[in-house]
Amino acid sequence: MSPHMTKEELREDPVLEQIQRGVAFAEHNARWLIIGAVIVVAAVAGGVALHRGQLRAQRDASQYLLEGQGAYLQGNYSAAETQLKEMLQTYGRSPSAPAAQITLGDALMAQQRPEEALQAYQSAEGRAGRDPLLAAAAQRGQAAALEDLGRLPEASQAYEKAAGIGTLGQVQDLIAAARTALQASDPARAKSLLERAKKADRGSENLGEITAYTARADVAQP
Repeated sequence: MSPHMTKEELREDPVLEQIQRGVAFAEHNARWLIIGAVIVVAAVAGGVALHRGQLRAQRDASQYLLEGQGAYLQGNYSAAETQLKEMLQTYGRSPSAPAAQITLGDALMAQQRPEEALQAYQSAEGRAGRDPLLAAAAQRGQAAALEDLGRLPEASQAYEKAAGIGTLGQVQDLIAAARTALQASDPARAKSLLERAKKADRGSENLGEITAYTARADVAQP
């Protein structure tokens, strides 16, 4: 038997037929195959560009935040407000937005504008997610703004909510909740909060302050 196939055998060979069909399809559809490949490459490149764009936006947002916080720490509260508002207008959905809202609230509080500060802190609370430090800071800010507005029962509740998040400021938040409860003429609530503060104050670092407010609550309670 000859090792080579005849022309007739080649024509009838199914494997060769499939190869020929494939070549014919590629020749006929070459233009569309090339366009499809270009589309795939463009999609991949677009995804990379989007990722790079997101990183660039986050970097710019962080830079805005640092500049705003720097202005606040230097006592330039008006400049901090302007910087942070610009940042939030442009990068309001960035991961830096909650911290920017809190710092904006602090800058507004420093300018004696608690109503606007309260709105900033409330916005920060809605964006804090699962970050306990940001969530507690947002609650603490709201409590301070409410206290300045004379809404003392609400301020006490907000301080207590901040304490419930369980950050390092828990004892001070409980003391603040008790203090505002006393100012709201609710000594029973104040005593309950102070007892909790005393239990949480493991190093007794705040014992003197807790004792002083407890004495005031005892005097105020009928």
